[in-house]
Amino acid sequence: MKVTVNFGRTGVVVPCKDGWTVRDLIQQATQRYRKLLEQEGDFLVRTHHVEYCDGGILDPDDILTDLVEDRDKVSPQL
Repeated sequence: MKVTVNFGRTGVVVPCKDGWTVRDLIQQATQRYRKLLEQEGDFLVRTHHVEYCDGGILDPDDILTDLVEDRDKVSPQL
């Protein structure tokens, strides 16, 4: 399964492993986004939580596959 995490206009695709929690997705997406920003010289990013596109907040302790499906899109709150 892969999930797209949209940081503003920039989407980061994260391949997710079985058993991952929302917290794992947050860590991987933030790490990948930082890599992109490092190329531009600015890399301070802290993600507090992620939300569905309609605004529902995902609990960091929940199992990812219980909440999202393959190719879903979520947005972080920085």
